[in-house]
Amino acid sequence: MSSSMARLRIASLIFRHRRGRCSSCLSNPINSHFINIPNYYSTYVSNSSFDDSPQKVKTQLGFFPRVPFSTVPETGAVKQDAGGEKEDNVVKSAEVDLGLGDGEGFGEVASRDPVEIYRSFRDGETREKQTREDLDVLVEVFRGFTKSPWAVNQALGIYIGASFFPTAARKFRNFWFKNCGTDVSKYLVKLGPGREADEFLFPVFIEFCLEEFPDEIKRLRDMIASADLTNPHTWFPFARAMKRKIVYHCGPTNSGKTYNALQRFMEAKKGVYCSPLRLLAMEVFDKVNSLGVYCSLLTGQEKKHVPFSNHVACTVEMVSTDELYDVAVIDEIQMMADPCRGYAWTRALLGLKADEIHVCGDPSVVDIVRKICFDTGDELVEQRYERFKTLVVEAKTLLGDLSNVRAGDCVVAFSRREIFEVKLAIEKQTKYRCCVIYGALPPETRRQQACLFNDQDSKFDVLVASDAIGMGLNLNIRRVIFYNLAKYNGDKVVPVPASQVKQIAGRAGRRGSWYPEGLTTTLNKGDLDYLIDCLRQPFNDVKKVGLFPFYEQVELFAGQFNDITFTQLLEKFSQNCRLDGSYFLCRHDHIKKVANMLEKVQVLSLEDRFNFCFAPVNIRDPKAMFHLMKFASSYGQKIPVNIAMGMPKGSAQSDKELLDLETRHQVCSMYLWLAQQFKGDTFPYKKKAEEMATNIAELLGESLTKVTWEPESRQGHKPKADKKAGYERPQSVIKYFDQKKRQGSSRCDSSKMIAA
Repeated sequence: MSSSMARLRIASLIFRHRRGRCSSCLSNPINSHFINIPNYYSTYVSNSSFDDSPQKVKTQLGFFPRVPFSTVPETGAVKQDAGGEKEDNVVKSAEVDLGLGDGEGFGEVASRDPVEIYRSFRDGETREKQTREDLDVLVEVFRGFTKSPWAVNQALGIYIGASFFPTAARKFRNFWFKNCGTDVSKYLVKLGPGREADEFLFPVFIEFCLEEFPDEIKRLRDMIASADLTNPHTWFPFARAMKRKIVYHCGPTNSGKTYNALQRFMEAKKGVYCSPLRLLAMEVFDKVNSLGVYCSLLTGQEKKHVPFSNHVACTVEMVSTDELYDVAVIDEIQMMADPCRGYAWTRALLGLKADEIHVCGDPSVVDIVRKICFDTGDELVEQRYERFKTLVVEAKTLLGDLSNVRAGDCVVAFSRREIFEVKLAIEKQTKYRCCVIYGALPPETRRQQACLFNDQDSKFDVLVASDAIGMGLNLNIRRVIFYNLAKYNGDKVVPVPASQVKQIAGRAGRRGSWYPEGLTTTLNKGDLDYLIDCLRQPFNDVKKVGLFPFYEQVELFAGQFNDITFTQLLEKFSQNCRLDGSYFLCRHDHIKKVANMLEKVQVLSLEDRFNFCFAPVNIRDPKAMFHLMKFASSYGQKIPVNIAMGMPKGSAQSDKELLDLETRHQVCSMYLWLAQQFKGDTFPYKKKAEEMATNIAELLGESLTKVTWEPESRQGHKPKADKKAGYERPQSVIKYFDQKKRQGSSRCDSSKMIAA
């Protein structure tokens, strides 16, 4: 017997002991050697120190050769037969009455070793015909077993996957009906459909699968081994070799936590700052250089090297885990729990090679950071902060009237359409002009709009923004007004999470600004109670943080398959990957959408396809997706990738033109990102893309200052024709010309009649 199959056999044996179905445990329950066994999946299946021989395996686990028993007294004592003769790996069951109580002698069946039951079936025990009623009950029992979530879950312990389980269960049912003895079938009929029958069948099912499906079991075992994401702290051995000090700056917005971390960053000989956004990385880059500390900038789209600099401000996805730093700062550490991008923060915390790592964020991830530091052996120091000025909720809302907006206010809406509707309404009903900030705008445009709002002499006194202001911008906001407290999450409209409400509301009133005391309220009175509840709620403790595999892990997993698309590969990886209890696999819907589109490009390697799928593209923008497709196609054909997009003539005169400017900038940004990822001369027009991106950002800024039009949808589909309003299905070309010919002849006849 191979080592791996021996371990699976062990899983079967342990399962029977856990269910109390082993004959030796039944016959001597006091000395049962598996009363306190932990979950056998992790303890025994993965143990590689066992001898391969079945007898040796059983001995190492406490399975000693057993002697036949004749009776089991009520006291639980065991009476040994006079013979006392050993049998070679064949166990005679104890005749124990399990309390079925109807005198039919089912106790012996219940106590029989499942291995013995299976072998008696396999070796051709004579099967007697069942009654029609019994057959109907057995069919229902096996139907329930096939659909049992408990059985599906337990089968994973012997590497029978959920997709293969129905096939295995169906073949097991056929095997049972063909070979089953009458006494066992009667006992199963007695149990009837349900959990008890499932637990009786499952150990026999294990023995059946181990002999019938060894190739399937090996395939799934190898697949799961190649998709193993457990113990991610071991992925970074050099970081584990260091004795790192983690300093957690824990507090709400406007509490000075990031300021103190940056002070330590600037004091260090060599440091790195990891930002959640390009915009924030650019702000730190400008601020640190203005204070006389040479600092470079590294984002997905931009790389600015400052001579003699030992410091770098970068986005968290771009930070290097190969460089050695004295001090590293990871901002917004609570983003570890983000369902899409959380893996980047987890990677930075686990993998950065720095003597001192300062993490800044709210208290929601304190416990999980403690656990990670325990796993990594790093020292953790917690520094608590309180908000400089208390955030005050105004009990009097705007009563649904935007004319009550005042200078210094920021109205927060959660869709692009609502943002422009609010801007137009405020400028129409009041004397104020509005700046606009939302996620689709380039960082340069957002900075320009923020500067206009912060400038007291700019005549732009009100800000209308999305949740993009929650991080990355220093704004002089007097009062945050929530236009509503619901947002579309991609599937449906849901309430804005309490943590996000706190983050956004906390932007009001900043130390050193024109408005040191912050206020917040809502437009409508009906939303005020929810706002107050969100601000009162403590931060929810995060239980899991995000992970995503590196390319090397995906490549190893891909080696298990011969012919499979990248989308299917990602799907199978997510189904079969193993994770520790403190981690989850980040959502990759965006990646799969891009991967589906790139299936048309056949010449890309797996690594190239992996990199293209991470490109920063709005998957809801068909024009941007089209350009990404063209970039990938040119790259696959090994020809220089061109932007193939002209510059607009001027600022936007309509919302359609504004949307076009946003798309054009996104295409330039995507080109620059790809040029960073793919080295060599494959993307030779980088300077042209940089110039276009800068000019388009300026045009966007000009366009936003003079918006006077109604917003449009990015996906401007034509309205569908109404069938009830005379809609006709398009005709074939032949029928169309026949109809035209008849119409022409009828007109000719009518003209003759009129002439007559």
